[in-house]
Amino acid sequence: MRSVQKSGNRIYFHEYADFEIVWGECSHSFPTHIHESLCVGAVTGGRAEFVMNGRKKILSAGDRYVIPPYAPHSLSSIGPEKFNYFVLCFKNKSARARSKFNGAVADAKTYIEASRPFNIAALSKAVHISKYHLVRIFKEQVGITPYQFYIGSRIKKIRQGLRANVPLPDLAFDLNFSDQSHLCNTFKKHMGLSPMQYACSYRNGQSSAGAN
Repeated sequence: MRSVQKSGNRIYFHEYADFEIVWGECSHSFPTHIHESLCVGAVTGGRAEFVMNGRKKILSAGDRYVIPPYAPHSLSSIGPEKFNYFVLCFKNKSARARSKFNGAVADAKTYIEASRPFNIAALSKAVHISKYHLVRIFKEQVGITPYQFYIGSRIKKIRQGLRANVPLPDLAFDLNFSDQSHLCNTFKKHMGLSPMQYACSYRNGQSSAGAN
């Protein structure tokens, strides 16, 4: 496994068919986001602030946490102090989680995921409800606002593009970033690593089977 050193954070991603493992040491504040399937994690060193559904908790080494699908949460270092963590995210999206969305919210998710530039007025027009009502019911059902979901969708697509060796300028253009620098800054804010560092730290469980 190649080490990621330059940013001060060391975070690794190991993907398998049914789950992904993320672990590392960092001093970073991961913004509020969701996962579409169940995740379980633990702080293995240092301390971190964990917020889920608006409830804050300080986690120390040995503390574990469970993140249900679509539960808004964040994980942050405490001051400059680094923490170590481990997260296991399952990929299977439960039918129960998918069925929680009404027609307008399901349509809004599909519209946002289509990589259009974000525009709340255009989005509300597309799903035929007012933008204020849309934001309210979207956050109630998805856990975050439509714009936060849009950012998360773009981060997911950047990760997919990096794994497929798509050049950064092409990703920036396709995902409606103003330029490559804008993409890199947004990615690092949410992932704790630059796109290049992520590409170096990522491993696929199938391709690395049998590696030391």
